[in-house]
Amino acid sequence: MQVDSFCLLKLQQPSISLSDPDGLFHVGPQGPVITRGHSFTIICSAQSQFPGGSFQLIRGSSITRTESAVSHSASFLFPKADFSHEGNYSCVYEVSVSSRSFRSSDSELLLITITVILQQPSISLSDPDGLFHVGPQGPVITRGHSFTIICNADSQYPGGSFHLFRGSSITRTESAVSHSASFFFPEADFSHEGNYSCVYVVTLSSRSFRSSDSELLLITITGNDV
Repeated sequence: MQVDSFCLLKLQQPSISLSDPDGLFHVGPQGPVITRGHSFTIICSAQSQFPGGSFQLIRGSSITRTESAVSHSASFLFPKADFSHEGNYSCVYEVSVSSRSFRSSDSELLLITITVILQQPSISLSDPDGLFHVGPQGPVITRGHSFTIICNADSQYPGGSFHLFRGSSITRTESAVSHSASFFFPEADFSHEGNYSCVYVVTLSSRSFRSSDSELLLITITGNDV
């Protein structure tokens, strides 16, 4: 197709989409949320009557990468998602016709967010006095004796903290040491009875990520030595 010097060629707006071969992303209210460390691919496509051309992938207002179009499409692979990949992405399609370069409008925006999935922590009981037994529903501790609730997390990230919940309320928070925290109760009393759980929280790239709740640990206090 010949294009003379007075002809303006209008290219259709390209489309932009996401492919995640690991399947570890979900679509949030604003766009895809991808798990940190997993691969993803941004795909740009255009309906064009011209062969060849190329796609520019833009984050914000800056061109991040350019790929040649194959069958009017280009794939931009990100082998390991990280927080630096967050942002608004768009595609632009360019093609040369009769030694002139023509450029489409920007595609719609694709907002990519990176998240961290923390494993469910564990919760257990330690009683240095040895004065507790495990009843049908959980540990039964003798009133007046000390006990410790221990929270553990299997995490690749340093630091962080644990919230200890009783019911739906945070009772205490401790910094994680080697992905563990101990909550010491020097003198068991009836006010300590209830369902306890742990939540692990870590801050990465100025953002806070939170695990799901651990399983419940039901603690009962008895007034008699066992």
